[in-house]
Amino acid sequence: MKKSKYNKIIKLENGKTIAFNSVTCALAEVEDEFLNVLENIENIDTENLSGKMKELVEDMSEGNYIVHNDMDELKLLKYRNYNGKFSSSSLGLVIAPTLACNFACPYCYETPKSGMMTKEVQDSLMEMIEENAKNKNSISITWYGGEPLLAKDMIFDFSKRAIDICEKENVKYSSYIVTNGYLIDEETIENMKIARITGAQITVDGPPSIHNKRRKLKNSDEETFTTIISNVKKLIDGGIKNIAIRINVDKTNINHVEELLDILEENGLKDVIVNLGHVTAYTDTCNGIANSCLNTEEYAKSDSKYQKILFERGYKVSGAYPFYPSIKANYCCADNVGAYVVDAEGYMYKCWNDVGNIDKAVGNVTTIKTKVDEKMYARNMDYILWSPFEYEECRECSILPICMGGCPYKGTMNEKPECEKWIYNLEETIIATYNQSSEVGCDRGCCCE
Repeated sequence: MKKSKYNKIIKLENGKTIAFNSVTCALAEVEDEFLNVLENIENIDTENLSGKMKELVEDMSEGNYIVHNDMDELKLLKYRNYNGKFSSSSLGLVIAPTLACNFACPYCYETPKSGMMTKEVQDSLMEMIEENAKNKNSISITWYGGEPLLAKDMIFDFSKRAIDICEKENVKYSSYIVTNGYLIDEETIENMKIARITGAQITVDGPPSIHNKRRKLKNSDEETFTTIISNVKKLIDGGIKNIAIRINVDKTNINHVEELLDILEENGLKDVIVNLGHVTAYTDTCNGIANSCLNTEEYAKSDSKYQKILFERGYKVSGAYPFYPSIKANYCCADNVGAYVVDAEGYMYKCWNDVGNIDKAVGNVTTIKTKVDEKMYARNMDYILWSPFEYEECRECSILPICMGGCPYKGTMNEKPECEKWIYNLEETIIATYNQSSEVGCDRGCCCE
C-alpha cells in the first residue's frame, strides 16, 4: 500500500496531531503509530497483520489515508466526477414559477420579468416528471424565483400533481423553497406541508438597520426585517423546521453579523442553520455592487471567523457543510445532466445565474417535454464539459476532491478555474471542527467523516 496524495497532517499547539483526507473528508486525531504507518506503509506487509496494527491499517484505509499500490487517485476522482455529471438515477428541477419579485435587492443578479408560468408550461413540465418517474429513483423540486410565493396557488397545485405521479410510480419525491420569507402566513405553511416542502432558505442580511436597506420592498418604504423574522418563527412553530438563514455578506455588512445573531437568539431561533452567502457580481445586472464585494480570500476568512462564533453561541455548525468541506463529485446542477433550472416561460437552463437570459437557455420544456434531446446541449455544452482535469494546477492540487475546479459558471466565463474558499481556510476550518467536536464529544471512532 501507499499513502494518499490528499492527506493533510496538522500538528496542534497542544501537542496533538490531526489528519484530514480530502477524498473522504475524514478527520481523525492520530498518534505516533498512525504517523509511523503512514511514513513506512510501503514497507509494511499489510496482508499478514493482526491485532491492533491490523485494525489501525484497516481504519486508515477506510479513511483513504493509505491506498492500494495500484490505485490511481486522480482516475478515481475523474470517475467520481463523470459519474456525478452523467448520473441518470434522479431528476432535479429548480422551478421559477415567476421571475417577478416583491423585493428590489441591489445585488440581485437576475433579469426581472413580470408574468406567471402558463398552464402550457406547467403541463409540459408535468409530462417531463411523468416520463422520468418511470425510470428514476427520485425527483426533487426546488422552488425559486423571482419570489416564488407570488405564485402560491400554482406551486401548491403543481406539487399535488407531481406527488401523485411519484406515488403512483413509487418514486421518492422531495421539495424545498428559496424565498425572501415576506409572504409566509399560517395558511401558506399548511399548504407547504401538504406540498411536501420540507425546508426553506430565507435571506436576512443583518440587523434591521442593515437588512432593511438591502432587502427592500419594491415601491414601498415599509421595513421587511420584522415580518421576515416573525415568519421564520411561524414556519418552525408550524412544523417546517429545516430553515436556513442566509446572510449575503459583503464589505458593507460583514461586521454586523453578530448583531443579527443577537436578534435570532432573542427570538429563540438558534436552531436555524446560519450560513454566509458570498455576494458576487455575477452578471451585468449586479455589476454596480462589484466594488463592495469581498474577494474569495476575504470571504474565506470571514467564514472561518463565524464558524467559531456560531459554535460558541450554540448554533449547529460542527462537522457540517458549509463550515466543513463535503465530498464533491460534480460541482452543482450546472454540470449534471439530470438537473435543470426552468423559468416561467419554460426556458431550461443549466445554471441559476443564467435564468432569464434566453441566449443561455438549452431548450424549452414545451418543445422538449418528456425527453431531453442531447442536441439541445449543442447550444450550451460548456457547463457539462467543464473539467478541472484539463488544468495542471487542479490535477496537482491536494484539495481537488472538495473543490473540483470551483464554480463552472465562473470557470467558463474566465476560461480558467477559480479556487474555492478552502484554499484559504481549510486548515483553520479543520482545526476549528476538531476543537468543536472535542468539546461536544465525538462517537465516530478514529476517522470522523
